[in-house]
Amino acid sequence: MPYKEVPVSILIYKQRHRHPNYKKTPKGNYAHIGYIATRPGAVKNEGMRHGLFGKLEPGVVKEFDTWQEAARLVRELSYRRVNMYRGIISFSPETAAELGLSDHKAWEDYIDRHILTLAKFNGIRVQDLQWVAAHHNEKGHPHIHVVFWNKHQRTMVPFVHPSIPDKIRKQLIRDTFAERIKEYCEAKQRAKEHLSAITDEMIDEFEKYMEHLHPQEYRRLREAFGRITDDELGTSPLDSVVGAMKIAPFISRLFALKEKMPKKGRLYYKLLPEDVKAELDAFVAFLKENNEYIRNLVQDYAESKTRLAMLYDTDPAHIKEQQEKAVAEADKLIANKILDVIRTMLCKDREVQSFEYTEARKAYFTEQMICEILMALEQTAMSFDMEYDDRQKAMSTDLSKAARKEWYLRHKDKGLEP
Repeated sequence: MPYKEVPVSILIYKQRHRHPNYKKTPKGNYAHIGYIATRPGAVKNEGMRHGLFGKLEPGVVKEFDTWQEAARLVRELSYRRVNMYRGIISFSPETAAELGLSDHKAWEDYIDRHILTLAKFNGIRVQDLQWVAAHHNEKGHPHIHVVFWNKHQRTMVPFVHPSIPDKIRKQLIRDTFAERIKEYCEAKQRAKEHLSAITDEMIDEFEKYMEHLHPQEYRRLREAFGRITDDELGTSPLDSVVGAMKIAPFISRLFALKEKMPKKGRLYYKLLPEDVKAELDAFVAFLKENNEYIRNLVQDYAESKTRLAMLYDTDPAHIKEQQEKAVAEADKLIANKILDVIRTMLCKDREVQSFEYTEARKAYFTEQMICEILMALEQTAMSFDMEYDDRQKAMSTDLSKAARKEWYLRHKDKGLEP
């Protein structure tokens, strides 16, 4: 079900879910949890490499030790055809600041106060509700992702009427801006005895009033509106992340490297002349040194790959070797993504004589390269995490050592060796 699009509002709410009966839904839901918890822009829990928090049982909001803790539960319930609803609540930076949503704890408190609204309109009782969330402090549209579900759901729900997200949005506006709406009503001499009596028509009028009051704020929110859809892992736009980067140093190095590439033959890493290969390796090192997102994702990649290898070998010396090997693999992945972009540019050069690389076009190709690197690292690291869960589950049974070895060799032949 696609996200419900609504007019630009003082508060944006979108909701979707993957069909519970689709074969790829469980792994897709698992990956989505990892995505919202770790992607660039996610505000991390203190001392952790992810920002996932929520409630899997009654009590206070919990910041999970690992995002996989919740993702495994989500995947298991997905196999039982339980709906995993994905919601996004977004404000403009000015509105978020006015509401006091200035840090991680404030966003935790906000969703904890309002999660029951999301549950109610989706037919989930409070005693059946479980949820996890992550706050993304992105330029132009700070927002929070929340995944929620009915832990005792018995009947698959393949469709949610598009009016549901809109009803949730209006109720969130009622609850979030209660005092502001009351002041507005009083100013209009239409104060209500009970705020709950405020109608949808009044909410619509209040939104138009706020847009008129803060036109620049709404213009910026409208520009950011199209970038928070997050439809599927791997296709989510990273333009707001890239837009916050200083890419000028990368542009000059990318195009200098392009000029040194062979103009004929296949453009593959292992076929490059040694001097060009050294230049490419130096560019990879430069990217990691000067881009925190790439640097952190390389570390995530290495940690995930090493954890997978440790299922079979816990020798400290071998673990270090695995870490070094994993970093080298990540570097190779980055190098190949750089070559992909250069290959595209060289094709353009051959197709269009005297193709002009304006500054805007240079920036476009450089941003494309960075996006490809980020998404490839994210997806591969999460694939390792899912493979780790599958193997750990298989090895936690009462298999004999011989059976475990046989299982390992069988999967190794399929290219699944750690």
